[in-house]
Amino acid sequence: MARRATYFNKIWDENLPLLVLDGGDLFGDRNRRAQIQSEFLAKQTASFGYDAIGLGERDLNYGFEFLQQMIAEYDLPFTNANVRNAATGELLLPEYLVIERGGVRFGICSVLGPAHRITTMAARDVEYEVADPVTVLQQLVPRLRELSDCVVLLSHFGEQPTETVLEQVPTVDIVVLGHALRSFDRPRTVHRAFVLAAVPEGQRIGRADLGIDLQTGQVMTAQIALTALNEAFEHDPVMLAEVDAFKQRVDDLRDAQRAAFPRDQGSPAEQFLGDNNCKACHTEIHRQWRKTSHSRAHLSLRGRNMQSEPECLVCHTTGYRHYNGFDEHERANLSNVQCEACHGYGTQHDRTGEMLKVARESCTRCHVDSERPCHDEHKDEAFDYARFWERIAH
Repeated sequence: MARRATYFNKIWDENLPLLVLDGGDLFGDRNRRAQIQSEFLAKQTASFGYDAIGLGERDLNYGFEFLQQMIAEYDLPFTNANVRNAATGELLLPEYLVIERGGVRFGICSVLGPAHRITTMAARDVEYEVADPVTVLQQLVPRLRELSDCVVLLSHFGEQPTETVLEQVPTVDIVVLGHALRSFDRPRTVHRAFVLAAVPEGQRIGRADLGIDLQTGQVMTAQIALTALNEAFEHDPVMLAEVDAFKQRVDDLRDAQRAAFPRDQGSPAEQFLGDNNCKACHTEIHRQWRKTSHSRAHLSLRGRNMQSEPECLVCHTTGYRHYNGFDEHERANLSNVQCEACHGYGTQHDRTGEMLKVARESCTRCHVDSERPCHDEHKDEAFDYARFWERIAH
């Protein structure tokens, strides 16, 4: 972010007509810390002077209300022409934007690919309806041609699907790709459309110096430059201070979240040995355990980008609240719900049958007592030991 600020400072110093565009997916993963980071990104993105931002499915990761809040607070120029509130039929965002630069009126619109599923963290989010991009653009682009000199499409559904759309809507002048898997470092056209793409995650930033025919709006000349925001760029000191302060804030939040789940159970004198030690004697049981969802509990969090959330780790790892239990830095081998998550410390192993009793009682810690914030969809499923045991029997 601090290098991006340096880049933009140099661009603004050139004092040329500049149109700053983004294809979408400004926001981050679906977890609470990423949401805080996304708000920080929204604030800093506004300082870069973007003229239009297309809607990506990730921009609804925290719900439409959060997106509205960011737009209102930081004056972010989001636009989209094919995502509606399913209940009201209303577009979520302005259908298009018209912006004048250097004597050229740019009509800018954005569409989201229907294949990109919208999933949010918001408990009571709106239902979304994504209309067919071709149908929408066939109706919208002719109207934009009347209002502007040059039609720009922020296409948030990748290279090949966008080319298919342009076959059926051949009067678009400029395209900025979202969900691009590669960057274009040389002029590329589809019909009359000049197509631009830079890889996501802020690794590169693309610049196109264009010569546009004011009569037709078509791009006649183009020079492309892709810049890697790496060590070659100095950090802007003002932005770097903002980033460092934000990182400290995130660290403080992580400590506060961890403090809500103190490591105060069990004994400092005992140790978790890990499933591989159990496997040495209990080979068949271990083989059966490998077939259960318990053996993939931590991995399932990664699929949701929740692998660092304490309220999830307490049930998806072994001994998170115990002395010498799971720690992502020092005892990462205790990930997933291993044998000792149910039976207790391996160093307390005995043959009295006490560990079987402990295991049965341990189920309720996650399946009954826990709030299970990452499994709201299962809260209506009452825990029944006999029925749940069938899923993990060994």
